Amino acid sequence: MSDVLRVEVPDGVRGGRGLSPGARAVALSLAETLFASESGPPSPERLEWLGDDLDHFFAHAGGRARSVFVLCITAIDLVAPMFIRRLGRFSRLSLSERFAALTRFEESPAGLALFGAKAALCVVWYEHPAAAREVGFDGLCLVRRSA
Repeated sequence: MSDVLRVEVPDGVRGGRGLSPGARAVALSLAETLFASESGPPSPERLEWLGDDLDHFFAHAGGRARSVFVLCITAIDLVAPMFIRRLGRFSRLSLSERFAALTRFEESPAGLALFGAKAALCVVWYEHPAAAREVGFDGLCLVRRSA
C-alpha cells in the first residue's frame, strides 16, 4: 500500500530467510479467516501487505520463531478440516468452511496451535496504520486526568 513506508534501521538485525511461498499462502488464508468482518474478508491489498510484513518479521525473528509458526500453521492446514469432516487442506476450503473449521479446532486440545499462529498474525496485522482506525483508537490515553 502506498501510504505505508518501511523504516530500515542501519544497525538492525540482519535478515535471514522468511516464509516459504507455501507457508505464506497458508498464513494468508488463516489471516483472511481471522480478520474477516461482517462486510467480508480483508482486501487483497491488506493481505498482501500482511504477507510482506510477516515475511520480513520472520526473516528477522530467527529460525526458532519461524519454525514454531510454520509448525502451528501446518497443524491448522492439515488437521482443522477434519473437525468439519472434510479431507484436504484448510487453505483450500471456502471462507465459511474455514471459519467453521477454526471454531471447532480452537475448542479442541489442538487449539494451542491456533493460539500460537494468532499471536504472531495479530502482532503484525495491528501494526498497519489502518488498524487503529478499524478498532476506533484515537491516539489518546485512556487514563482520566484529574481536574
